[in-house]
Amino acid sequence: MIAPYTAVALSTRNYAVKTTKESLENIKRINDFMDVAVMVAATDGAPVRLIVLPEMAIQGMPMDFRAGNKEQHESAATTIPGPETEALAVKAKQFNAYIAAELLWVRDDDFPGHLFNVGFIINPQGEIIYRRAKATSDAYEGGALGTTNPHDIWEEWVEKKGNGSKLDAFFPVARTEIGNIGYLICHEGAYPETARGLAMNGCEIMIRATLIEPQVMQGMWELQNRAHAMFNQMMVISPNLGPQVGKDGGFFDVFGGQSMIVDHKGHVLVKQPGMANGDSFVSTVVDVEALRRARIANGVTNWFKDLRTEQYAAIYEQPIYEKNQYLKELPQEDWLAREAKRRAGNIEKLVERGVLVRPTK
Repeated sequence: MIAPYTAVALSTRNYAVKTTKESLENIKRINDFMDVAVMVAATDGAPVRLIVLPEMAIQGMPMDFRAGNKEQHESAATTIPGPETEALAVKAKQFNAYIAAELLWVRDDDFPGHLFNVGFIINPQGEIIYRRAKATSDAYEGGALGTTNPHDIWEEWVEKKGNGSKLDAFFPVARTEIGNIGYLICHEGAYPETARGLAMNGCEIMIRATLIEPQVMQGMWELQNRAHAMFNQMMVISPNLGPQVGKDGGFFDVFGGQSMIVDHKGHVLVKQPGMANGDSFVSTVVDVEALRRARIANGVTNWFKDLRTEQYAAIYEQPIYEKNQYLKELPQEDWLAREAKRRAGNIEKLVERGVLVRPTK
């Protein structure tokens, strides 16, 4: 039996980095604030067992990188395990808690030359028990950040990361003593399929980390988080990135705050009202056993039992964004222009199929 526990979502100040040394300075600041957040959150009465960080909390929002510049990307790249995860592992042991976070540029021995945007989980013993590469991305990922989408090295990724299982390759879930946890990164949360992929692989607690403006102020962030929770009957923990610290020491915000935790019915349990002036957090008590009772009940709102999968599979028989575009080359400095052309071609394809209709001139 899993006793109720407290989950904490940190929204820390954002310092862009250019080296691993600067990443470690960010983690020191994060760890110092983590001490305060965990102490305060524990006053709810249940021990803190899960601490989550948003995308870019460690390496920051890149501001002056040149699109596709491999030298710049490599200067900030790291590995998992690596110095950043080792620094966080100290806190996981200290608090007897799981820590979930993300690194923007991660090398992988299985794919030399490629960099990946990776969510990871550290257990209370300080061990890396989970890694998931961001697998749904906009043009900015490959073009500006130089990261590879696993979909673009499809067959090899499925073989090496999923042992032949597509679900495990693209939607892995950590099965832990505090529940089954998955990590969804930023733009991925704009698509219903990404959360459903984690849910269909057993995810009970989904971390959906970070979304940028103007999507937050337009309500998309909350709408997506609540929909993922309700459609998939899972808890959604959504930390958004804190304010950016400029070169002059002042703050500016391009994320809008609104970190939140949502229950399996789509109810927002806690929510930060907006941008904070510094580090902030949200927390609440999680009852995984109650969640499991709701998911196993033979009621109307247990959606899983009603899935008529054959008819849903027909939706995706014809590919749209085709796989394997990075198979023979890495992202280059002209990648943004190439991506713009590719995605415009996808729109044409959808018009030809009758999915989209051009407006009357």
